Amino acid sequence: MKSTLTIILSLVLSITCFAQKEVTFKITDVPVKDLKYIGLRGDTAPLSWEKTIFLDRNGNDYTKSLNFSKDLSKIEYKFVLDKGKEDIEWESIPNRSEVINEEKHLFTSKWNIEKFIDPSTLPKLSVKELMEDYEIISNAVLKVHPGLYRYNDKESVLKNLEILKNSFQKPLTYAETFLVMSKFIATIECDHTLVSAYNQEGIITSLIHRQSDKVPFAFKWINGKMIITHNASESNLIKKGTEILSLNNIPASQILETLIPYITADGATLQNKVFKAQVDGYSFRYNAFDVLYPLLFPIKENQISLKIRNPNESTSIDLKVKTIKRSDRSTKLMKKYSDFPKTPEDLWEYKILENNIGYLKIGSFATDDFKGDWKLMLKEAFKDMKKKKVQNLVLDIRENQGGLDDASYELEKYIYQNAFVNDGLQSQSRFLEFPEEVKPFIQTWDYWFYNLKDDEHSQNGIYYTFPQGSVKKAIKPTKNTFKGKIYMLTSPNNVSGAFYLARLFKKSDSGMLIGQETGGNQNGINGGAILFFKPPNSRININLPVLGTFAKNEMPNKGIVPDVKIENTISDLIDGSDSVLNKAIEIINKK
Repeated sequence: MKSTLTIILSLVLSITCFAQKEVTFKITDVPVKDLKYIGLRGDTAPLSWEKTIFLDRNGNDYTKSLNFSKDLSKIEYKFVLDKGKEDIEWESIPNRSEVINEEKHLFTSKWNIEKFIDPSTLPKLSVKELMEDYEIISNAVLKVHPGLYRYNDKESVLKNLEILKNSFQKPLTYAETFLVMSKFIATIECDHTLVSAYNQEGIITSLIHRQSDKVPFAFKWINGKMIITHNASESNLIKKGTEILSLNNIPASQILETLIPYITADGATLQNKVFKAQVDGYSFRYNAFDVLYPLLFPIKENQISLKIRNPNESTSIDLKVKTIKRSDRSTKLMKKYSDFPKTPEDLWEYKILENNIGYLKIGSFATDDFKGDWKLMLKEAFKDMKKKKVQNLVLDIRENQGGLDDASYELEKYIYQNAFVNDGLQSQSRFLEFPEEVKPFIQTWDYWFYNLKDDEHSQNGIYYTFPQGSVKKAIKPTKNTFKGKIYMLTSPNNVSGAFYLARLFKKSDSGMLIGQETGGNQNGINGGAILFFKPPNSRININLPVLGTFAKNEMPNKGIVPDVKIENTISDLIDGSDSVLNKAIEIINKK
C-alpha cells in the first residue's frame, strides 16, 4: 500500500512539474564584478515585488531558472542589486515584460538596457482576452471616472462602449488594440484620461517608442500647415520653415484629420489636440504624433517619401528620408542646435528686456527632474526684479503642460498680492468606496481614495462633493511678491496645472493674458489622483483620474481665452521673431 501511494504521488508530482513553464533569466553586463547580490523581483509567483530571488553566478553572467504556472502568458519583472536592510538598487528602465507561450523560455538581458521587441513577432490578442479586458475597462470607466458625463450623456457613453466591444470581436495585434482603446478613451474628452505614452510595460514601450519609425524632424502646425522647426535628417533640402505637403503621398492635412479622433483633450478644446499632434523633439516629452502616426500609417523599410515646399518658393520638391528612433532624433537635434532644450529645466529662463521689462519663462512644472534649485531660481528672479524696480513682467507659460502642483503654488506666491483667491470650483467623485473588482488592475503612488466615506461630503445625484477638496490652497505672498503689472503669455499647450494657473490669473484680474486659448476647460478638469490602469491581457496602461473639479455654474466649453489673441506665424519661425512676445512689449511700451 505504501509503495502504491509513493508511485501515485510521484506521478502527480511529475504531471504537475510537466504542466509548469520553466523560465530562465540571464543577465550580462552587471555594473559590479564578483557580485553576490543580484536578483529578481516581479509580478507573478514565485516572483514578488517585495522579496528578491537571487541569481546564480555563471562565469561573468548571472542566471536563475524558475517554474511558473502553466496558465502564465505574460510576466513583468526587474533586476535588482539587493544588499539587504532596504539597500536596494533597481534598474532605472521601465519594468521588463515578456510573453510566455512555450514550456521553456530563456530571457537574456543586459543590466539597465531595455530589450528591443519586434511587434511583428508577437501573437495577436485573442477575442477571449480582448473581451476580458473590455469588461474590466467598462467597469472602471462606468464606476470610477469622475467626468464621464461632463461632456457625454449616458446614451453616448454606452454607444461608445459598444463600438469598443465590437472592435474586439476579432483577434488584434498590440498596435491595433492600442489604437482601438485610444479612440474610445478620447471620446471621454478628458486630458488626464488617455492610453498613455508614459508608464507602459516593455511590449508597448517598445512598440510606441523604440522603433525606427519616427519622422526625422520636429515641426509645428501653423495655420493648418506642417512647418519644420528643426531638421535631424541627412537632407539639406529640409530647412526651418519648410512646409511638408505630404508624407508617403498622403496630404499632411489629411494625416492631422486622421490623428485627431485618437487624441485626448478636455471638452471641445480642439486647439490642444492639434498642439499634441506636433513634434517638438524633446527627449523628456512624448508627442501624440510620434506614437500614433506610425500605427495609423505604418512605415515600410524605415523610409518615408516627402513632398516639401521651402520658404519663398512656389515649386515643390520630392525626396525620400530615413525614419529614425525617437532617442536618436533627440540626440541629433541637441548636437545640431546649441539652444535645443535638453531637460525641462531648459524651459525656464529669466532676463531683463529693454525698458526694464522683466521676462520670466516657466515652460514646465515638471520640477522633480531639475538638477538646480528651482525654488531658489524663482526667489532670486523676483528679488532681482524688486531690486531693479521692474514695473512690468512678461510671464511666459506657453510651453507649460503642467506637472507638480508645488511648482505652481510656489510661483503663485510671487505673482499674487492677495492672501487668498476663491477659484469657484468644487471637488467631486462618483464613488465613496473604490470598486473592489477594479483594484487588482491599478497602480498609483497612494491609495487614500479607496475609502472616502469618512471625508466630509454631500451627495447630489451620481456625484459626491467634498468641501475640503474644493478649497484652493492658500496663497501666501512673500516680501518679493511682484507689485507691478503682469502680462501672461498662453498657448493651447497649457493643460493641467498650467491651465489652472491661467484660469486663476484671469479670474483674479491680476493682469493681461496675451496669446492663444489654452487647453483645459472652463468647466473644470479631472485629476485628484491618476491611476495607472492596466487590463490583464493587453496590459496597455490607461491613465484614469478619480476626482473631478467642477465649475459651480455652467461655463463655456473652452479653455481660457486671452485678453489679446495673437498667433505666431511662419515668418516668425523663419526669422526668429515672436509675435506674441512682441505684442506684449508693444502694449507695455504704449502704457
